[in-house]
Amino acid sequence: MKNPVFFFLILMLAIQPAAAQMREEFKPEDMTTFMIQVPYGVEGNSLAVGGSNLSAYIFFESYYDGNMNVTTELELPEGFMLRDSPVHSFTLQTEYDNWYRFVDFYIPDELPPGTYNITATAVVDVEGDKHTIVRKTRLKVASKEEITEEITVSGLIIPSDEDGYGNPSHPSNTLVVRETSPALKKLLKVTNLRIDKEDLISTFIGVELTNKGDSTVPVIITYDVLDIKTGEPVQAFNPSIMGMDAGTLCYATLTLTPNSSSLVSLPLYMSRDTMGGEYLLRVEVKLTGSDWVAVTEDRKINAISRKWGPIAITFVSALLGLTALSLFFSRSKEIMDRFKTRNLVLISLFGTVSFAAINLPMTILWELSHAIFGPFSFLFTGLFYEILLYMLIASLVVLIPKPGVVSLFMLVRFLLGGFITGSFTPITFITFSLSAILLEGMMYVAGITGKNPNPGSRFRMGVVCGIADMASGYASFSVWMVLYRLFYSNWYITANILIDGFLYTFIGAWLGISLGNRLKKVAE
Repeated sequence: MKNPVFFFLILMLAIQPAAAQMREEFKPEDMTTFMIQVPYGVEGNSLAVGGSNLSAYIFFESYYDGNMNVTTELELPEGFMLRDSPVHSFTLQTEYDNWYRFVDFYIPDELPPGTYNITATAVVDVEGDKHTIVRKTRLKVASKEEITEEITVSGLIIPSDEDGYGNPSHPSNTLVVRETSPALKKLLKVTNLRIDKEDLISTFIGVELTNKGDSTVPVIITYDVLDIKTGEPVQAFNPSIMGMDAGTLCYATLTLTPNSSSLVSLPLYMSRDTMGGEYLLRVEVKLTGSDWVAVTEDRKINAISRKWGPIAITFVSALLGLTALSLFFSRSKEIMDRFKTRNLVLISLFGTVSFAAINLPMTILWELSHAIFGPFSFLFTGLFYEILLYMLIASLVVLIPKPGVVSLFMLVRFLLGGFITGSFTPITFITFSLSAILLEGMMYVAGITGKNPNPGSRFRMGVVCGIADMASGYASFSVWMVLYRLFYSNWYITANILIDGFLYTFIGAWLGISLGNRLKKVAE
């Protein structure tokens, strides 16, 4: 009996130091994660305003493979009003087991501004050994005047893409309302037909906020679209989505770090009953937990309906181009028989010269001119595309005053550009064909070509070419707007048409008559 007892005593003495060593090796900072955020999502120094309802987020996670009894306690500064119990006890039973709670509290309006310390304590019990972990955070309660100075709306982008950046396909401060064509509306009313279309139209607005202070600020960003006269919300911009108003869904939360700016995008919905006109977009910024509006930014916006004029012009231009192409292929032999071989050689020569002197140089100079001159690059590119081009056209008509000369000239340019530079595009086809049709028709009507041609009048040639180029230039803008959804300001279109379309073209045609007369004398 003595031997077993003696052996048991020795074994107990050996196990106790090992167990004690295991208990000593438990390190709370390494075996747990204990965190407090006030409010949720903000670690460190945060900002609030009096009258706010906030929540302290307490999170605890165990990395210990065994039972762990934990008691957490939240200590708030004097004057803060707790809405929940500050003490919570729980048990974590395995590794990576976790627990969290939101503890609500209220900051009274009369609380003096200042920086307050908030403490969270966790008492961890592992196999009878207790360990205490303390976490502290700071909450700055600021006056409304101070917050207004620190937070600003530094940018408002309307419309924007999904990331909040500008949308170059539409003018700034505008929303496009996709209305049904007026002619189609009448047709549907007469025939009692209906068309399926989306009930909601969505776009985005970008809001950039700047925090000039030294505290992290959690904010909520909302907006309203108001009637510009009455100031009342417009219901068409707040349609029902999944049984809820769009305003319930159209908000963004943002945490602004000290001395930083952040950009967020907000979806903006419009019902199909939205009418065009001027509206007032009001963006409001509130601090998390407060109904007080810290920042308000107003911006006048213009809801514009789809422009059916450019659509009609694009459709008619494409139809004219296809019709002219069909007539050319169906009567190509008759058309070509009207010209002598030397005429066709001369037309091909002029077309090749125009391609070599205009298209090829401008493939390099086009981007360079846009980089240097910006929106006024047409003043430079017009020297090639208008003056030089119409010099060649006018001189060619002087040499061969027959209907079809301009069309064949344009065809040579189109084919050379397509095969060499790969510019076989719908826009190129439409603009080239429309320009040829207008020039052919107006020159024939003005007597420049035809049975008794008189191509020698500089003024008449300049006016005819100028008017035809103005019309084709406006149609070209319409095609770009429709097919590529681009936007051009009215002043830009007007300046292009008057300067690039008429003035430069008139000068080129005037000089082309002189060049054509000289070449005619050389040929004779």
